[in-house]
Amino acid sequence: MIAGKTFRELRWMALAYLLILEGLCVPVLLWWPDIYAELQRSSLGDKLPFDFARKIFEAVRETDPGIAYRNWVAVMLFFRSTNLVGVAAAVLFGTGLFARERENLTFEFLLSRPIARGAILWQKLWPAALCTTVPLFVVNASALYWSHCVEETLPIPQLLLATLHAAVFLLFVLALTTWVSLRLRVQAHVAAAVGALLVLQIGVYLTQRIRVFSLFRLVDFEWYAPVLAGNTPLWQMLDPVRSHGFTTWLLLGTLACVLLTWRELRHATP
Repeated sequence: MIAGKTFRELRWMALAYLLILEGLCVPVLLWWPDIYAELQRSSLGDKLPFDFARKIFEAVRETDPGIAYRNWVAVMLFFRSTNLVGVAAAVLFGTGLFARERENLTFEFLLSRPIARGAILWQKLWPAALCTTVPLFVVNASALYWSHCVEETLPIPQLLLATLHAAVFLLFVLALTTWVSLRLRVQAHVAAAVGALLVLQIGVYLTQRIRVFSLFRLVDFEWYAPVLAGNTPLWQMLDPVRSHGFTTWLLLGTLACVLLTWRELRHATP
């Protein structure tokens, strides 16, 4: 079965991905009391080169510890871990979905099976999607316990909304990588192409005047902090007319990549 084979190929990488996320989560939350005390005494913010970095610094040293902690979680669990480890995992999982079949000379066998091309794509995608998103929800749920250990609280509905948005972003990266994996025949070429695009997007994000054109503008601290603070309800996440609607744009981007992959697969030859 295609889905079972895909899951077996990804399961150990997914476990490693989960452990890395958790390994990054635990210390930054448990050390929060010491970090917060150091932040209150620090004047580093005036020396930071980027405007967004100064905003983050000021946000995590708020005089209200509860607000500062939520901002810290927005930085560490979402802006850092999701955008680094999560994106890397999505690219890793998507890179081999079809390019690996070509390299292993099994792509012809895959296409010759009595199953619709759309079904092949679906059975490739959903195990990869679960491996990409489930660890994110598990680790962010564990943040509730670690927060309790340092006598802090996180609002469960807002944490769920932020995690949902992060998961949609990772699904977009996965779908994009899958499309490139079908277009190119070598996994290394897929990783290089998608990696180059993401590096370019990071460069755009770090350039103040053109940051609005970066994909990472949709998943930065200035987006996650209001969500965790309860200032961005679900309707604003989904409504691209009356609000930002960033989640909807990411969903549409994911759907577009899936449709492009399906179209490419329909006309694919070994």
